[in-house]
Amino acid sequence: AFKEVTKLPGIPTGHIIMNYGKSDTGKSTMGLEAAANAQKLGIIPVFIITENKFSFERGEKMGVNFEDAIVHNGVATIEEGCKYVKETLDAQESGDLPYDVLFIWDSIGGTPSEKELGKKEEGESGGGMMVTARVIREEITRYLGPRVNATRNDSFPYTSTIIFINHAYTAPPSMPGAPPSLVPYGGDGIYYVATLVFRTGGIVGRSSKVTATKNGDEFGFALKTDLIVQKNHITNVSTSKAKILCTDHGFLLDDKEAIAAYKKEYASDWDLKYDEYWVSKED
Repeated sequence: AFKEVTKLPGIPTGHIIMNYGKSDTGKSTMGLEAAANAQKLGIIPVFIITENKFSFERGEKMGVNFEDAIVHNGVATIEEGCKYVKETLDAQESGDLPYDVLFIWDSIGGTPSEKELGKKEEGESGGGMMVTARVIREEITRYLGPRVNATRNDSFPYTSTIIFINHAYTAPPSMPGAPPSLVPYGGDGIYYVATLVFRTGGIVGRSSKVTATKNGDEFGFALKTDLIVQKNHITNVSTSKAKILCTDHGFLLDDKEAIAAYKKEYASDWDLKYDEYWVSKED
């Protein structure tokens, strides 16, 4: 479904990729699906997790084997996450980690800089986003980006790829009558260094539920969302706007035949019994 909708052959190795959008628009689906497919190719997924709502259960449903992945959970700051990426790249180069790796940072938009975190702990406010944007430019745009790109060289023993999952906010029009825009958290530093940038969801709206009825009960089994290739320095062909469905098991084409086949395969599992995937700790 991803390939059909984006008109891309997949996620390129040895590159920086960003997927940004509002909450609940399917951003994490891309990271998890990429991780599951990377494992099929012998690539080790490396999860850098700052999202408290990250669901390991959903990752397992989508085919991720976390026993064969590296998980760095509870990253507190951007500097800490970047240091971990640097250490992993060093381990690849020295031969201590003799594998191609795929980093999935979920989510960079929820990760403060050390200075911003310190301000929050001290009860101060103001200027945090600007400080974080500067750290992203220094750590990722100027250093990590070139290092990851260099893993494509024949002289480097293994490739590294990073998918940054990022939140976004709606910015007001730049002039009267102009449309609003969706801006990634942390400024444009990652956008500039990335060779592929995706946007999920709309600029104002988010996504809609796709429902099914079973035994008289109606419930949602997928999210319908925009999946837009915002920047593409890989190929000459990509889509400017398309819809895709996000399910428990990954992406699904917004197509009657594809939906019918999905229902046939999984409807026997659908009921309204307690399911820890759908119930959060807060509930």
